[in-house]
Amino acid sequence: MTQPSALHVLQGPISEGHSCFVSLTLPDAADTFRVFLADPHPVLLDSAMDSPAGGWMDGYSLIAADPFLILKSRGREAWVEMGDDRSPAGPDPFEALRRLLTAHAIPSLPGVPFPQGGVIGYLGFDLGQHLERLPSRSRDDLALPEMCLAFYDWCLVHHRGSGRAWIVATGLPGRDRQAAGRRLEWVLDRLHALETKEPPADHQAWTAGDLRSNFERDQYLAAVETAKAYLVAGDIYQVNISQRFQGSLRGDSWQFYRRLRHVNPPLLGAYLGFPEATVMSVSPEEFLHVRGRQVRTRPIKGTRPRGPTPAQDRELGLALVDSVKDRAENLMIVDLMRNDLGRVCRIGSIRVPSLFGLEAHPTVFHLVSTVTGELEEGRDAVDLLRASFPGGSVTGAPKIRAIEIIDELEPHRRGVYCGGIGMLDFAGNLHLNMAIRTLTRVGDSFYFHVGGAIVFDSDPADEYEETLHKGRGLLRALGYG
Repeated sequence: MTQPSALHVLQGPISEGHSCFVSLTLPDAADTFRVFLADPHPVLLDSAMDSPAGGWMDGYSLIAADPFLILKSRGREAWVEMGDDRSPAGPDPFEALRRLLTAHAIPSLPGVPFPQGGVIGYLGFDLGQHLERLPSRSRDDLALPEMCLAFYDWCLVHHRGSGRAWIVATGLPGRDRQAAGRRLEWVLDRLHALETKEPPADHQAWTAGDLRSNFERDQYLAAVETAKAYLVAGDIYQVNISQRFQGSLRGDSWQFYRRLRHVNPPLLGAYLGFPEATVMSVSPEEFLHVRGRQVRTRPIKGTRPRGPTPAQDRELGLALVDSVKDRAENLMIVDLMRNDLGRVCRIGSIRVPSLFGLEAHPTVFHLVSTVTGELEEGRDAVDLLRASFPGGSVTGAPKIRAIEIIDELEPHRRGVYCGGIGMLDFAGNLHLNMAIRTLTRVGDSFYFHVGGAIVFDSDPADEYEETLHKGRGLLRALGYG
């Protein structure tokens, strides 16, 4: 087997069942990823910061490309694409996902600390339409698939701290060891190009312009006042209202993502190079994490900007921790997530090991809590998705009424925003970020949303400013200050 001479192969190739893997050392995952950009559906799950909670994604990034099938859905139709062939998958995308995961299930490889292939992509906010009877009045001007998940027979996993990496090829869909070996050769040939492929140019290879929001400031303030009227009427306890920015983006999406991750190093980042849209995320929030039967969610609720000096920075962080309003918002969502997890977790297993933790990110502070549980026997990651989607931290409480109000007040559908981006592996594990701080590129246009939680004592002007604080990393990367 050909091996890239500039890369240090530690071990391999090794076969286990119909899978093969190689252990090696590699440079930065983002630098490695560039050799796969010309392949179909290249994806990077990007960890550039250590997770305060540790766990499955902590310090690891994942690369894949050239999937063997793709599951998509829109409205009441789900379908599977394999090359140029398209076949229906039924009206329920969650059940279609479960069937395909079951058909391609494989056990975890011993000694490999990460998934060995799986399903990577996004689940858009509007998939909630499949779980509840909800209105759909806001404009869907992008017309993207609401679910877009690619099934990869291989992946490259890189640990940032040690530089160690694993290439795992599963031989799927035919469970063929020879096919797995050929795939290893294919990946190693790509890595060999790292020796000769020129590194990214220093000059900016993209341009952005024409920034505008789907809300004027006064319109957003009026939407907050309407939401507060629903609070007074007793319809809701909290609702998340977002505005959408859009503009032109020409040139190289990957070079823009490199700029974005430099400005705002991601805890749970992603680059999805899909034909309909390129999705670029620097999310700070873990939505759902399943390892074996253990479940975790880490909702964010409560935000302050970072300060310009160490003293002001400290003061802003302490003010967030001491904020009665922000702690109340956070607690409401913790209760909602406890309820959602409780629908599929073993009775008595739900815990809140961390409440109101302060986390520092490049442009903002967040209040973050952790809720854990253990899946009941007979339940799986797809059941958890059904019970929890979309996440309570980006809807409000009660969830269904909050989503109805979001649909009434927001001019456009959310698309990828506030859904989830990540991976379900073929052994049944799951890791999804909350798709916030996420930019979607369609053609030569970009779109991203920023929102905030509205409660009884919200000040509309403050809520509007909070959305700008949350969008600061994306705006800086785009060149808007």
